[in-house]
Amino acid sequence: MKFYKYHGAGNDFIIINNLNEEIGEEEKSTLAKKLCRRRFSIGADGLVLIEKSRVADVKMRIFNPDGSEPEMCGNAIRCVAKYVRDSGIKSNKKISVETLAGIKKLEITSNGKISYVKVNMGKPKLERRDIPALGEGKLLGEKIKINSGEIEIHGVNTGVPHAVVFVQDIAHADLMKIGRAIRFHPIFPEGANVNLLEKVGENSFKVRTYERGVEGETLACGTGIVASAVIACILGEASIEMPIKLEAKGGTLYVEKNKKGEWFMNGPAEFVFEGEVKWES
Repeated sequence: MKFYKYHGAGNDFIIINNLNEEIGEEEKSTLAKKLCRRRFSIGADGLVLIEKSRVADVKMRIFNPDGSEPEMCGNAIRCVAKYVRDSGIKSNKKISVETLAGIKKLEITSNGKISYVKVNMGKPKLERRDIPALGEGKLLGEKIKINSGEIEIHGVNTGVPHAVVFVQDIAHADLMKIGRAIRFHPIFPEGANVNLLEKVGENSFKVRTYERGVEGETLACGTGIVASAVIACILGEASIEMPIKLEAKGGTLYVEKNKKGEWFMNGPAEFVFEGEVKWES
C-alpha cells in the first residue's frame, strides 16, 4: 500500500489515496493506530484518507493516532490540497474538500517544494452548545479549577472544540499538565484541544497546542491557530484590520477575516517522502 508523508508547519500526516475504496470502513481506525506510532511504524500526528466526494473535489477522512476521527484539521487539509495538486487529481489552484465539518474551499497561493495554501475555515462557533461545553451562552473568561489551582479559559469551535488560555511565558508553560487537565475537564463533554497563547507584538502571537487524540503537543494545529486568532480579536488583543501572525513551533501561519465573517488561514504544506507499507487487515 502506497503512502505519502506531508507536513503543515510541523504537523505531520500520512496520506493514502483511497479513491478506489481499498481500505474498508472497519479498517480505518485500526490502520491509523498502527501507522501513526512513532519509532514503531511510519509515525505521524494523523492518518489522512483521500476519498470520493459527490459535493466536492475530494473527501478528507482524518484519524488520530488513537484511532478517533476528528471533524476537521486545518493543517491536514492544506496538505490534502497540495497532495491533490501534486498527484494530478486536480490541476487547479482552487480545490474543494469535503470534511465532517462541511465543505472547505482552499487556494494554493504559492507552489513549489513548500506551498502556501489558504483555506476558508468558515465561521467559528462560540455558543457553548456548539463547542460543546456545559452551561449556557458563550464560554469566554470562565475560571475553572485544575491542578489545585484556577485558570481562565475561552472556548470556540473552529471545526473541533478548542480552549484558549493566555499566558505570560509560553516557552516555560507546562503545556502537558495544563493541556491534559483542561482537555479532560468535565466542562468539555467531548474533550477539547488546548491552546496556550502569548502576545509578542502588534497582531503577533506565539501559540502552543495540546491536541486531543494525539494526547500531547503537536508542532502546529490549524484549527487551533484560527481559534487563537478568533479569541484574541474578541478580547481586543488583535485587530482584524490586518492579518494576524501566529508562530507555532513548526512554523508561522496567518489568519484573516472577510466581511462575511469567514475566517481564513494561510500556511505552509510540504511533501516529505513517499513509500510503501504492507497492511494486512
